[in-house]
Amino acid sequence: MSTYSIPIVHCDGPDCEAPEIHHPAARTADDVRRLRRPDGWHQRPGGRDICPVCWAAGHR
Repeated sequence: MSTYSIPIVHCDGPDCEAPEIHHPAARTADDVRRLRRPDGWHQRPGGRDICPVCWAAGHR
């Protein structure tokens, strides 16, 4: 039996509709952030991750 972990990034916006993302090619959370940046995900100072919906709503 083998196991592996999948890095997941969670949105820090209030009442978020898309609370988490991952990417099949990512090995770390930083990889997920880099690969999902073109999809509209943002990282703010202090390590907060914001999804495209929350970003557009002004939750920065």
